[in-house]
Amino acid sequence: MKFQTIFLGILGVAGLGILAYRGLAAHAKLPLLQNFEEGEYLNGGTYLEPTSIENGLAVYAVGSGEPVLLLPYPHAHTIEPMAQGPLADALVEMGRTVITFDVPGAYKSTREPVGDISEMLSAAEETLDRLDIDQPVDVVGHSMSGLTALAFAIEHHERTNRLVLIGSMSGFPTVLKNGLPKSAWKATESEFWKFIFLGLKVKSGFGNLADHKNLQNIMAFESFYDKSLFTALEIQPDDKHQGVPVREMVWGGTMFQRLDFADRLSSVHAPTLILVGRFDAEAPLVCSEELN
Repeated sequence: MKFQTIFLGILGVAGLGILAYRGLAAHAKLPLLQNFEEGEYLNGGTYLEPTSIENGLAVYAVGSGEPVLLLPYPHAHTIEPMAQGPLADALVEMGRTVITFDVPGAYKSTREPVGDISEMLSAAEETLDRLDIDQPVDVVGHSMSGLTALAFAIEHHERTNRLVLIGSMSGFPTVLKNGLPKSAWKATESEFWKFIFLGLKVKSGFGNLADHKNLQNIMAFESFYDKSLFTALEIQPDDKHQGVPVREMVWGGTMFQRLDFADRLSSVHAPTLILVGRFDAEAPLVCSEELN
């Protein structure tokens, strides 16, 4: 059994090497797409207008009532501004004012993106300052935005009233150890290697918009327990000739720096609520157990 596992591992690595050679070396890098989401995912609808746009950063205040800071997703795996996503809608229904922003390089924020955690935290502070919110606020984050919410509560505890983490994690090491592809497939399954190959292709800069969407579709499909609720992103013929969103690349660089707050969890002093879906593949239950 051990020999079989080693043999399959060798085959997998060899196959990945062949795919990498054929898929990466044979294609030139394409220009990155900045602020492409606004046109790509609008689908004939209307995006919310920001409360203000200054120095290339779009900020929002949606709803009425006590303000709550909802951190946006730092990567390009999003099809609408955080201000009008399902979490924002739920918070507005609860009688809260949702405070958030578009990350640089996405939607209405035209600021040149950096892609590190400092950028996210400074943008959050800038958003609160611009809206004259100087009292501690409740901070909410989901998945990768939960990682930035955690970082905010650690680095800016004086501005954090309470913290809500939904399907979140302490950093990239725990995701690499417990999340996709390990959480969804065995190493003998083709989807396991397809995920790795597309991830390497995109993060290395040789990917295209079709690769980006395919990667999103694979991740989103595995995130639904009821697969009938999944709707795939449509891939257009021209997508193979366009680059990936700029946020995919800049935040991907942060990922490989192994951003990690596991050793600083005791620095969170705000009352914290941790929520997670039992079948979450991207940030499995064990990630929230670690946070707890």
